[in-house]
Amino acid sequence: LPEIKVLETKTGVSFDTTSKLKEEMKMRKLTKKILGVALAGTMIFSLAACGSGAGDATGSGDTNDATEAASSGNDASGSEDSDSAASSLDMSETVKIGVLVSDATSAEALGRRSYLEDYIQKQYNVEFVYSDELKDAAGEKSAVDTMITNNCKAIISESSFDRPAQLEQCESAGVYYAVASGTLTEEEYNTYKGYEHYIGATGPSLNIEYQTGYDMAKYYLDQGKKNFAIFGGAVAYRTEMHVFRVAGMLVAMIEAGGEGANYQGATDMGAIVGMLMEQGEVVPCEIGDITLSGYLGGYDMDDAWFAKGAEMVQTSGLEVLLAVGSGADFFGTAAAGTDVKIASVDAYADNYAEAMKAGTLDYMAGKFSAYDAGIFVAAYRAALGSPIRNNDGDAFAIDMGYWIATNADEFDKCLAADKDLENPVITKDELDPLLTADYNTFESFVSDYNFDSISK
Repeated sequence: LPEIKVLETKTGVSFDTTSKLKEEMKMRKLTKKILGVALAGTMIFSLAACGSGAGDATGSGDTNDATEAASSGNDASGSEDSDSAASSLDMSETVKIGVLVSDATSAEALGRRSYLEDYIQKQYNVEFVYSDELKDAAGEKSAVDTMITNNCKAIISESSFDRPAQLEQCESAGVYYAVASGTLTEEEYNTYKGYEHYIGATGPSLNIEYQTGYDMAKYYLDQGKKNFAIFGGAVAYRTEMHVFRVAGMLVAMIEAGGEGANYQGATDMGAIVGMLMEQGEVVPCEIGDITLSGYLGGYDMDDAWFAKGAEMVQTSGLEVLLAVGSGADFFGTAAAGTDVKIASVDAYADNYAEAMKAGTLDYMAGKFSAYDAGIFVAAYRAALGSPIRNNDGDAFAIDMGYWIATNADEFDKCLAADKDLENPVITKDELDPLLTADYNTFESFVSDYNFDSISK
């Protein structure tokens, strides 16, 4: 990673230094090795998870031999172990779990919902109660009230208009609350981590979002690409997830731009994040030897917005469009017949596979349908009276990232693994032991999201 300065934004978020990130990575690898040996000896469960990294088409990350031995050596007894683990909890009554969503139609949203409703709901005595597509904090409050009235014992939130209000509402009602595919800010986490009914969060931290944008840009910079455009999505609304992805892209360009390269005078993540938060947009400019020739933000999606996008994609000399969200959906038509490469952060779905084959999508950092398997287990355990806490006795915050595909064959491998709901990438046999596992085992399972592990 490039050198990172500590910065506190108007939202109160402070960002870790590079040394801290490296130390955390070392500790996580050590923890996984220790757990792998323990799991191999006791054959508790088969590990399934997936992950990503720049330059590895289906996600990077090491799969240690001890963990693989545990997974492969457990075929004969895994089912009995699973049954034993699950039997210690009273699962005789149907548990209702609410799910708050602000996106109900994207490929990612539909895939994750299908995993919970079409697989998990058939495996466990649980009923998922989904909200309508939420548009604001008032809608969140109303949906939470409805779920509480309908006797939901836990609520999983994928909507982030006002997470503190959701947390307070659930705590007051004595209903467990968890964050799926997201994170609290550092300030929010420190405020709510000790709440009795706050379970925790699984999903990309801001550091992972930064790395996702950085890796995407670097993939093309390493190929010698010099002329870029950026679709910044919710940077216009100061949404930190997209701000950090764009900051990663810009830092990668600064590193590749040669001596003296900078973005409006800024050279490090902290300064760039602060600038994006203040301005809500990216200014096209020269970054040393790299040209940032175009930018589009927001989600107006009217005729004028699409016209600006088409003009940006057809800019003379443009080589790559880096998108914080779906690039192929918005700009694929305009890019057709050009040599412009489109890179997106989205999900694995049939329409994107076709875009890969057609050449209108070139790079995907995507979530997978079973992304919420871990947070489901945590919510279900809490509802059954066995909430899991981290080693400090607080709510957990576990990082998860993305699978990466850089060509049609790699995309198809990810898609095939992700679509099979008869035998999904994370199965009941692998989840049952987590119902009684300690925190270290749970954290190791969730955080090892590597595609190679799960495909094996």
